[in-house]
Amino acid sequence: FATYQQLEEFMLAEGENVVGPIQILPTAIVDAVVVKAEGITVKSIIYDKTSLNWRESLLGKEISIEGDGRIIKGVVKGIDEKYITLSTPKGLVITTLPKFPSRITANSSWEEVVSPQITLKVNSPSSKSSLFLVKYPIEGISWKVSYILEKSRNGGILKGFLIVENNTPVDFGIVELKLKSKRINRQFNNISIFPYSTKKVFFIKKNIKSPTDLKGLPEGEVFVYKNGIFVGKSSIRSVFNQ
Repeated sequence: FATYQQLEEFMLAEGENVVGPIQILPTAIVDAVVVKAEGITVKSIIYDKTSLNWRESLLGKEISIEGDGRIIKGVVKGIDEKYITLSTPKGLVITTLPKFPSRITANSSWEEVVSPQITLKVNSPSSKSSLFLVKYPIEGISWKVSYILEKSRNGGILKGFLIVENNTPVDFGIVELKLKSKRINRQFNNISIFPYSTKKVFFIKKNIKSPTDLKGLPEGEVFVYKNGIFVGKSSIRSVFNQ
C-alpha cells in the first residue's frame, strides 16, 4: 500500500500544546492522517487543506513578480481575476495580475506551495522534545513485482524486481521502501523517487528447481528466457507448467 510516513520533532511544555504547522504531501489523502507520539496524547488535528488552484495556493506565500522592468517582492494578501495584492516592506502594493508561472516566482517549492498543513493540539506530561510520527495514504503511486527467469533443464535462475511508479509531480527525494510477503521481508534505504518516474529495485536472486521454491514470493509477471532467447511470459504460479 502507498503509505507515506514522516517524522517531525517539536519541543513541548508540560500540559496542553499547539504543535505545527506540519506540512504533508500534496497527494495525501488528508482525511486519513494518523499522528502518534510516545507518551503524548493527541487531542485534535486541525486541517488546512490547500488547493491545486494556484491563486488559492499562493495566498499567504512570499513571491516575486517580474514585469515592466521591475521586480516586486512580498506576501500575497489577495488575488482576483485582474489584480494581486502584496504586503511588502514598503506597505501594501496592488498590481495587475501577470501570467503564472512565467512572471510569478514563489520562494517555496511547488510541494510547499500546494501542500496541505495540519496543526495538532496535544497534552504532554512534562517539558521535553518529542518525535511525532505522521502517516497517511498517498495517491498517484503504484507498484508491482516482475521477474526474469533464465530457464535450464533443472529449473533455472530467478531474479525479482520491485517496480514503483510515481505518476505525480511530487519529488519524494530520499525515501525508504519495504517489501513484505510470506517469504520476503526486505527494506530498501536511500531510494530516490523523482516526479513522473519509474524506479526498479532488485530484491531477490535464487536457483529454483520445483514449485515449492516459489512459495511465498509476491505475485508478478515472469519474463522467461531459454538458451539466451526470450520465449514468452508467465506468472510466478505457472512457471513450471510451461
